Amino acid sequence: MTQAPTSILLGAEAPRVLTIPMIAAVLADRRKLRARNTVFRWVRDQVAGGALRPMTRGLYLNQLAAPRPTASEAAGVIRTGAIVSLQTVLGEAGITNNFSDVVTSVLPHEPGHVSSVMPVKAADIEFRFHSMPTRLLDDRAGKPEDRLDLDVKYPRATAEKALLDWLYLGESKYSKIAGPPLDVEVERLDAARLRRLAREMDLTQELNAWQARKKKYDAAPDIRENNSKDLEM
Repeated sequence: MTQAPTSILLGAEAPRVLTIPMIAAVLADRRKLRARNTVFRWVRDQVAGGALRPMTRGLYLNQLAAPRPTASEAAGVIRTGAIVSLQTVLGEAGITNNFSDVVTSVLPHEPGHVSSVMPVKAADIEFRFHSMPTRLLDDRAGKPEDRLDLDVKYPRATAEKALLDWLYLGESKYSKIAGPPLDVEVERLDAARLRRLAREMDLTQELNAWQARKKKYDAAPDIRENNSKDLEM
């Protein structure tokens, strides 16, 4: 006897991000795949009932999974190899301003092969991708526990790695984005982890220069006054 369709979406072990082929596979019985029209009808019913949240064409978040998935989890399905990083990670950690309608990720690239960094727009969110050398995103860039948030079920940088990714892209002549802003709450970062990653990524000099600019920025009279007011609130 096959599992009831909606129950497939329930619980901690349920699939979190689904494509149409994946949905067809989980709905299939032991003999054959469901008819194409049956699959699309089931998807429409689940979207109408709020069980599935459309992302891009043919890509859905399972709103019944526990814990409920976020849009960030779809980034690695939209672009293979994508790691959520930069402003999304730092913003959600309260370290920089957060723009909830944008998900930022980094993509690995090797000489002769560059992944598409074209942004992808969904109904209520935009996915932005930025290319970086693979050596800055794999084990050569540091230990997994330093580079990756191991508490989530999708590729996501730690806050310290996100800051360094942003610093690298801001310094790179191949990137169009500016470096990280100076109004960053660096006290929320793990200083030892930040240093280890900077050393492994060969960004110690760039980090030192940015921190010097940050120190000068924080010492400006108007910034000090604003910080004092924030502490009084």
